[in-house]
Amino acid sequence: MVHDLMVQLPTYITAVKDAMWGLPFLCAVVTTAIAATVMLNFVQFTGFFRSFREVFGGKSDGKGEINSLQAFLKVLSTGLGNGALAGVAMAVGKGGPGAVFWIFVLGFLGMVLRFAEVFLTSMYSGDASKTGRALGGPFVYLKSVPGRYFLPTLYAAVCFGYGLTSGCASQCNSIGVTILNMTSQSSSSFLQSITSWHIALALTSFILFTLVGGARRIAKVNGVIVPLKVGLFFVMALGVFIYHWSALPAAFALIFKCAMTPQACMGGVFGYSVQQLIALSLNRAINASESGLGTASIVYGATGSSSTYANGLSAMLSSFVSVQLVCVMVGLSIVVSGVLGTGPQGVALTAAAFQTVFGSLGGWATAFLSMIFGMGVFVAYGFICRQCWFFLTNDKFEHVFTFIFCAVSLWGTVSNLDVVWDLVDIMTGACFAINLFAILWNLPRIRAAVLVAQRKG
Repeated sequence: MVHDLMVQLPTYITAVKDAMWGLPFLCAVVTTAIAATVMLNFVQFTGFFRSFREVFGGKSDGKGEINSLQAFLKVLSTGLGNGALAGVAMAVGKGGPGAVFWIFVLGFLGMVLRFAEVFLTSMYSGDASKTGRALGGPFVYLKSVPGRYFLPTLYAAVCFGYGLTSGCASQCNSIGVTILNMTSQSSSSFLQSITSWHIALALTSFILFTLVGGARRIAKVNGVIVPLKVGLFFVMALGVFIYHWSALPAAFALIFKCAMTPQACMGGVFGYSVQQLIALSLNRAINASESGLGTASIVYGATGSSSTYANGLSAMLSSFVSVQLVCVMVGLSIVVSGVLGTGPQGVALTAAAFQTVFGSLGGWATAFLSMIFGMGVFVAYGFICRQCWFFLTNDKFEHVFTFIFCAVSLWGTVSNLDVVWDLVDIMTGACFAINLFAILWNLPRIRAAVLVAQRKG
């Protein structure tokens, strides 16, 4: 009986995931985001240009473990992982060019959710743990909603699991697969002798070095990785657009056409409806940017800053970069280069787009991007999971957390994680639902504070 249950378990997990991400959940997310957009005076548009000033010219009033710029880089890093390189490619490969349009549109809804969650955590910036550590995120503002006695703990537990699977295990697995693919193509006998265990030990050692240094070392490592991966990605993507510039108008026309009638593009092979395409695009936009999951508010809560409006705008910009720039540029590169439907899937499809311009160098560059994208995510999640752990244990047993996180990275690198992606989707939905409830409940209060902030300029 136990054996039969284990055999059927992946099927049950997939069924739960499909039920969770059905039409009711999609409607709840979109309705809440639209309501927030209207009630907050379309802040993702009216506050867009000011968000740049807050990130690069603003002053932090916090006295937490990290400052506001480090928080921005850390949040940006969580949104620039293999969910952008591989996840968007999977969405475009399965849903057609129209996925690019919906990812772009839904990204604006994600921006307002990101603003609201970070605004909320800054409203409660005076809270601290028993050891005096700055405390923020859903752990704090969930105390203002019905269920405040158990929802913060439930969220911390679910977010901790999400971080271990999506932020650590899956990223390490992607890096391991990428490196093995690179070494298998090499003529060097030394490189071909590298195994997944060698890669796992190297990644785990890097994670251990980073986590042992605490929040400040995590922030420093992140400050090096983020500019590197953003810079290299933009060089590669812009190279594709310049090389294929004559095909850009047709690519944009195809994306818009297929967004409304996806069957026209896919030839009925997948039988995708507009509803399914929007749901797929929403899932990938959330997974790529993590807007609405509450993870960004955890990071900004660690700054101890009470600058509600400024922090909200700063965090909102990170969502824009993750989705409307990086994710859309990945999708557009695939469409304009003409590689869609040629066979490759996932990150291999992204690599194929870059190879149309850079040849074999494009494949190696994509592999390197996949590695540093993944490294940036698991470094950032080392901090987020650490915050969840501290909340659950009252700031105790930090070394136990370090051991758990490193053990998961070791396991993730050498394992087959097919079923883990369904678990990630379930935990994503759980985090999102809890955090969305808190945002919706506090929306009138956020609106009142935002109106005051906007009048002050």
